[in-house]
Amino acid sequence: MTQREKVVEHVSQMVKTLGVKSVRMDDVAGSLGMSKRTLYEMFGDKEELLYESIVYLMRQRQLCITNRVATCENMLEVLLVSVRLLGVSHENDMDKRLAFNLKKFYPNVYDKVKREHTEHGVAGLRYALDKCREEGYLDLTVDVELMARLFISTSGTLLSEDNIVIPDEVTREEAFGAMTVNFLRGLASEKGLKIIDELLAREPRPMKLSERRKMNN
Repeated sequence: MTQREKVVEHVSQMVKTLGVKSVRMDDVAGSLGMSKRTLYEMFGDKEELLYESIVYLMRQRQLCITNRVATCENMLEVLLVSVRLLGVSHENDMDKRLAFNLKKFYPNVYDKVKREHTEHGVAGLRYALDKCREEGYLDLTVDVELMARLFISTSGTLLSEDNIVIPDEVTREEAFGAMTVNFLRGLASEKGLKIIDELLAREPRPMKLSERRKMNN
């Protein structure tokens, strides 16, 4: 690991635990035993360092998901499991706080990270959908590029925007999971639908909204 990579990894943990506003270049340099001048020679300014550190966090999260899906039997299962893992609630709470503070205090970094996150997400989903189509799990008429961009845009809004109205009986994570399943079912071929149904059959059937409300009354 290079010195630059060590700095990025270190600051990514500071961002995760302290938040972007509390990351000071003096503290970074001091905690790493280097001069602030050396730090600025490597990164130019704080915004560049924050950007690289947040992108590093994004890549580490993706790596964890990749490891979790290593035992999946086909690309459709990989896609279903990995996308649903992105909706884990405690990660989204951190993402929302990070995004809020980044947008407030470092809007240029926020815009750059958002573009990076969107394009990286679209590229990954497009690759997975293309593979699913090659393996016969997707309808051949699906516009992969359009569907990838629509899903990334919609899921980002669902997971991060507070103005999205979700019934009190349903968590944001559960809503995201339901959206993911129905998104993939809408794109799937008959072969793909069979795989999705087999995968869902291994899990407890989620309660319908009407059942949740009846139980709470």
